[in-house]
Amino acid sequence: MPEVRSADRRDIAALIDLLAAQLSEHGLAAGREQIRRGIEVAFETGAPLLVAMQGPRAVGACLANRIASVEHGGTVLFIEELYVAPDARRRGVARAILSRLLADSRASGMRAIELEVDEGHEPAGALYRSLGFEANKRTPWVLDLRR
Repeated sequence: MPEVRSADRRDIAALIDLLAAQLSEHGLAAGREQIRRGIEVAFETGAPLLVAMQGPRAVGACLANRIASVEHGGTVLFIEELYVAPDARRRGVARAILSRLLADSRASGMRAIELEVDEGHEPAGALYRSLGFEANKRTPWVLDLRR
């Protein structure tokens, strides 16, 4: 079982590798410097950023953001990124990361956790359902303010 802990600055290189691989798998263009800046913002703002370790190797990462929610009447977490290296999948890494995130969230008084799942990504959907997540009817939209 992997060790899941809060990431720190010693993990930046491994986090960049993991998150670059994730974005590439999803066909999203993001350079390593852009990913580094996102990680730095997470550290600066205290956003939950977890890393899963198998021995000395980082095999998974999760970045979440706190959001004020009137729908839930308090603070919720939005899982921005959750990634497990391909050779570490189907071994409980994502479940371990989410279990840690859920425990931390409950302990800190979060009201809910929200996330997105790519259409057709049934293994992720099955994992989330097994942890009690439910699909909602909203469709996320985005406006990139850098364009």
